[in-house]
Amino acid sequence: MGKPRMIILIRHAQSEGNKNREIHQTVPDHRVKLTPEGWKQAEAAGLKLRSQLRPDDTLHFFTSPYRRTRETTEGILNALTSADPAPSPFPRHTIKVYEEPRLREQDFGNFQPGSSEMARMWSERAEYVGGRLPFSHAPQGHFFYRIPNGESAADAYDRVSGFNDSLWRSFGEHDFASVCVLVTHGLMTRVFLMKWYHFSVEYFEDLRNVDHCEFVVMKRSRESQKYILQNELRTWSEMRRERKEQMEPESPIPVRKKWPGFLDGYENEPRRQQAKRQNTVEMFADDVVEIDRLDERDVPGDLQKKSRGTMAAPR
Repeated sequence: MGKPRMIILIRHAQSEGNKNREIHQTVPDHRVKLTPEGWKQAEAAGLKLRSQLRPDDTLHFFTSPYRRTRETTEGILNALTSADPAPSPFPRHTIKVYEEPRLREQDFGNFQPGSSEMARMWSERAEYVGGRLPFSHAPQGHFFYRIPNGESAADAYDRVSGFNDSLWRSFGEHDFASVCVLVTHGLMTRVFLMKWYHFSVEYFEDLRNVDHCEFVVMKRSRESQKYILQNELRTWSEMRRERKEQMEPESPIPVRKKWPGFLDGYENEPRRQQAKRQNTVEMFADDVVEIDRLDERDVPGDLQKKSRGTMAAPR
């Protein structure tokens, strides 16, 4: 078959860790299972996948070995191959499923600490900037922040890079499926896209997480043979802009005209020139200069003497 016509990334369904983060203090991350709602999400994802496939499609699944991703894959397959409401064109025995450790979640350490320590760690990660690039105003922070006893997103990027290379080589096999499905985690989905489409670190950090069982679809173009991302990825900057627009409706009151070349705000307006205290000579200097300019023949003699004597302005 060669290159698949479509690559689909699916984040796992809702897990117990998503509903109660405290569970990570006692249960290893790879053992966290789905909630009952998560199982419903996985089966709904299977029906959605079934509706997007062609009857002649073949399938290869690559799944993270974590329990929540394996259970998500099982839920998808249950709905995909079910004879309800009609016989499925995708029998279970024709679908290949591979466990791929390189698709596992970012490592957060063996057990996560209490909520207060986790809050401190997330705050520290958010502030882990270390300067700004001269060509961008976006900080580089949590991509490089390494979880104590765990990984950074940069570490996860390295192993996903290896998986991407292996996946690309497997496309050369004649029996590779027409549709490739990757069941993984939220951060790993974003890291996979970052590697594939050469996203910058700044753009990666601006990306918001994908929802549980959300499909991120890459379709192969017949003309260029490249994979075109079908989703419009959500970003934090876009969300902040939308919230700002909602919080600041257009005011019917005319906006005061700003002084050009100055920042907003009263304190930045040009300050009025403060009155300077003058002595008597300075106060009447202009008058004396004008008097001096007059033709002395038109000025009475007494005024000429007075102007030259006591009120003459310095020149």
